[in-house]
Amino acid sequence: MDVRIYVIHYSEDDPRKNTALKMVRKGYAIITRRIPRKAIVLDPYARDYLGPWDRIFIEKFGLVVVDASWKKLTPNYFKKMPGLHRKLPYLVAGNPINYGKPYMLSSIEAVIAALYITGFRDAVIQLKGLYKWLSTFLTLNQEPLEEYSKVRSREEYIRVIESYIP
Repeated sequence: MDVRIYVIHYSEDDPRKNTALKMVRKGYAIITRRIPRKAIVLDPYARDYLGPWDRIFIEKFGLVVVDASWKKLTPNYFKKMPGLHRKLPYLVAGNPINYGKPYMLSSIEAVIAALYITGFRDAVIQLKGLYKWLSTFLTLNQEPLEEYSKVRSREEYIRVIESYIP
């Protein structure tokens, strides 16, 4: 794969159902505690949204996903973490646990969304094969993902995001 994916794993979920660990087992990601200083960190509490302009940072430094339970995930997980923190725009989950719920993405859905938005389509295709329901995630979010990946300014991005929030 042409992008480095880093997983910060907190061992809070069932390892057999853990999508981040499956990415690691299949060789698409690595578990780490050391994050490159300018890597993109997917952080639901970040001030800034991930956009197409972040591609260069993912290309050079990688993408970081924090694998922790949604029930326990707090801003404290991210406070002292280096990297460029970005949140994902409005998307709905396609995974069997949180199907249809906004923002409740699994780790692999978050990674796929980030890669799609930043133009790493080959990587999306590779990861999509890990779970059948990832096709559902991409179908549910096809229109917004396409639009998010084509915006050229932060102002336009906010307008597009707001158009999808019910």
